[in-house]
Amino acid sequence: MVIRRLSTPLAPVLRPLRLAVLATALACSSGVRADVVTLADGVHADIGSHAVIAPDNRGEVANSGLIVGRRQMLAIDSGVSRAHGERLYEAWQARADRPFAGLLLSQPIQEFLFGAGAFRAHGVAVIAHRDAALLMRQRCDNCLTHLRELLPGGLMKGTALIVPDRLLDQATPIDLGDRVVELIDAGQATTPGTLAVFDPASGTLFAGGLIASQRIPSLRDARIPLWLAALEALRKRPITRVVPGFGPVGDLRQIDDMQRYLRQIDTAVRAEYQRGASLLETVAAVKLPAFATWKAYSELHPQNVQYLYRQFEDADFH
Repeated sequence: MVIRRLSTPLAPVLRPLRLAVLATALACSSGVRADVVTLADGVHADIGSHAVIAPDNRGEVANSGLIVGRRQMLAIDSGVSRAHGERLYEAWQARADRPFAGLLLSQPIQEFLFGAGAFRAHGVAVIAHRDAALLMRQRCDNCLTHLRELLPGGLMKGTALIVPDRLLDQATPIDLGDRVVELIDAGQATTPGTLAVFDPASGTLFAGGLIASQRIPSLRDARIPLWLAALEALRKRPITRVVPGFGPVGDLRQIDDMQRYLRQIDTAVRAEYQRGASLLETVAAVKLPAFATWKAYSELHPQNVQYLYRQFEDADFH
């Protein structure tokens, strides 16, 4: 059997001229502010659109967070661009008069990390897992190039890849003063250096890329058995509120939804691969109607099928 590979993930074809005009209009608009909600005393979140990156949402599709202690506060993820990061920084400064313990990048996902330059410019240390920082150095320059194509017209102006100031080798708690937040190391589950943040005082979990709610996650670097195990481990903590990396704030039912998608796509792709289907045949065959209403289904689900198929193929040949 001949296996035909797709050279690039399936994606919609962009119309550069139309997007450039739209992006320019958006970039020139004034008064854009972060969409911040207060979830509990000292716990705030900025909720993105959880759609795919496009000029009409300025790429601001992921969620970010802030936890405030008596002495310091911790920012969690920084958005997709320098401008996004600047809006978040200003929003967090307006919430509390505290110095930052740092900006934690929960993992090397483009929607989470490229706003870090704004925080760095204000003297905030950027924190990430050592494995995440390594992946950032290896390929995030390419991600930035791609983002500039997706978000033309100045939306990515001033955005640069920021190498973290502080590298973590393990999940060390962070004391903000009368408030100790816990870092959860999920290893290679979704990307190298996957971290989540749990605030025991409020029962709030900032799940980062571990959970996408009502939105298809990207499986580009995923290891599904590790991901499922990391999600199961979350159930042992007294979590009452979940802030996913993408999507609305919810509760532990978001773990159920995430596990269901991961198990179903893994089972379906594995079955097609084992019966000898080609990559193209597998992409065409693996449809999950139960998740078709989730945002980014048409864009990300076919890509996820490809990623898993290639993992099975690589395991066979290596």
